[in-house]
Amino acid sequence: MKRSDFLKSILLGIPATTIFPSVLASCDGGNEPQGTPKKGKRAIIIGAGIAGLASATKLVADEMIVTVLEARNRIGGRIFTDRSLGLPVDLGASWIHGPEKNPITDIANAAGAKTFETQDEPVNIYDAMGKLISPSKVDEYYDDYEDLIKAAKKKGNIPFSKAIQEINPAYLEDDLMVYQLSAFAEFDSGGPIEKLSAEYWDEDEVYDGDDVLFPNGYDAVTNHLAKGLDIKMEHIVKKINYSGTTIVVETNKGNFEADYVVCTLPLGVLKANKVTFEPALPASKVSAMSRVEMGFVNKVFLVFPQTFWAKENQYFGYTDPEKGRFCYFLDANKFVPGANALMTFGFGNYGLAMESKTDAQLVEEILTNLRKIFGSDVVPPLKFIVSRWNKDPYALGSYSYATAGSTPADFAETGKDVNKKLFFAGEHCTFEYKGTVHGAYLTGEKAAREIRQA
Repeated sequence: MKRSDFLKSILLGIPATTIFPSVLASCDGGNEPQGTPKKGKRAIIIGAGIAGLASATKLVADEMIVTVLEARNRIGGRIFTDRSLGLPVDLGASWIHGPEKNPITDIANAAGAKTFETQDEPVNIYDAMGKLISPSKVDEYYDDYEDLIKAAKKKGNIPFSKAIQEINPAYLEDDLMVYQLSAFAEFDSGGPIEKLSAEYWDEDEVYDGDDVLFPNGYDAVTNHLAKGLDIKMEHIVKKINYSGTTIVVETNKGNFEADYVVCTLPLGVLKANKVTFEPALPASKVSAMSRVEMGFVNKVFLVFPQTFWAKENQYFGYTDPEKGRFCYFLDANKFVPGANALMTFGFGNYGLAMESKTDAQLVEEILTNLRKIFGSDVVPPLKFIVSRWNKDPYALGSYSYATAGSTPADFAETGKDVNKKLFFAGEHCTFEYKGTVHGAYLTGEKAAREIRQA
């Protein structure tokens, strides 16, 4: 279990060893099928990400006629394994967060996917001058971080940064505390502390076990789910007309008709009104979506001629003076031996700002941080790749988070069906598992069950 998950158990007042051992009934609906299968009925799934694939596989099992419309030339959505560097790099989702009893674990096992357990601790953290911060000081600050989150929750549904300002404004100027707020809070939630709800940002539910990633790529999971499905690539949905008995979905390559539609478009795409709904979506749903936002998390993966960093730990940190700027590094050698590779991240507001910079500028910023720590041993990378999820027209963000002013009910409303024929799924449709692959998967299954019950 990672630090952030342990913290959640403390804040919720339950033993860490028994955190949410089963899936929420509100999300998975139990294990027993309910309702009547709509055999022979037509369903269109919009989006071949994990939520869409989950819905499609369940509906096909119910002997429905299922068509998946995908705007990209690939499946997976924000699960994207890039192999352009000569090795698999997951630019979107990387981990199964809490693999024990997690539905993604079962799919990974069925796919024969290799996984690797990552260890969040111990981690060496370096100050702005590149000096190693003593483990005792790091532990002391983490205790303060735990206390800060608990105190901030008592301030209510206001911006996390504002709550911190009221509790101890010095924390917002302290490099080590800001490091934790970024590498932990902003990474876990997806959003910047200036917008996170002090009350709700980490009130999600977690599975047990140390996180695992996929040395050979997360796409093993989506490829497995996609087997046998009718997926039409490069079909960009323009309009969903659900005014009649039959739903008409208009795309750049013609119209499709169905009895039911499952819309798994990311929240960012929905909020940007990239797709027209006729009639317009209920005001309650639009209002709920307006209060939930997409986060800013991006990755840079770099391959070097040799490994110049310390090899003992999975991660190391750097207290960059600018919050969220390449402060956390993952040693890829641990799961791809001999790769000589690092992955680092842009979190919060910097995760968004980095998308306006060139690749060369970003690499130089990363090298500057690394040189502070490792000096002249740092050499330029041989090759690298950068994610830009906020500029991706089919994502428009990384993953959803609870903003100040939003509530768990907003996520539930976002995921509600309309007229028992237009259904919604995706990581933004569950408060309990928001921002996760398993959350998206579970809402996809839920939408399929709701069609059965319609």
